[in-house]
Amino acid sequence: MVKSKLFFMLSTVAFALAACQPDSCRIKGEAKEFEDSTLLYLSTDLRDGHPFDSIRVDDGRFYYRLETDSTCLCLLYPATKHPMEGVTFFTERGNVYIELSPETAASRVSGTVINNEWQALNDRVSHCDQQLRETMQEAKDSIIIRRLYADVDSLYEGVNQAIRETALRNRDNALGRFINRHYNNL
Repeated sequence: MVKSKLFFMLSTVAFALAACQPDSCRIKGEAKEFEDSTLLYLSTDLRDGHPFDSIRVDDGRFYYRLETDSTCLCLLYPATKHPMEGVTFFTERGNVYIELSPETAASRVSGTVINNEWQALNDRVSHCDQQLRETMQEAKDSIIIRRLYADVDSLYEGVNQAIRETALRNRDNALGRFINRHYNNL
């Protein structure tokens, strides 16, 4: 009886604390290769990168808190670079961690379920891209054109499969909805 009362009280307290948590997305990150006071822009405009806010790098780190009632894809990029040289991540309730690199496609995102899935998908696509580039560099002889076509087709199917699997695993969240809305090969 005492154990069940204690369990009930602890469950009630845990539930109350969880319910009181604000709908905030806390973004913490590293930008070690950027100078202090470098401005980073935040944008939900993935095409032109029109920012809605900015973050300042201090001692190789940055922090931002965003109140959110929905999850959306966001872009973080240095003010001195083109928006496409930044990193995309999902704003969602919880802690998002970003490692921002000035090198194209070297930034990383983690910390929440959706962002971990997003990074895993990006890693898979990047790996296939690298394999495709290596395959195409070997394409110097027209005799191997059939093998080349088969290799490229296999890599392309691997990327499609990774995207389909990610969409299926995330069908009930913002990542799955994003893929289903923007990717035509499902």
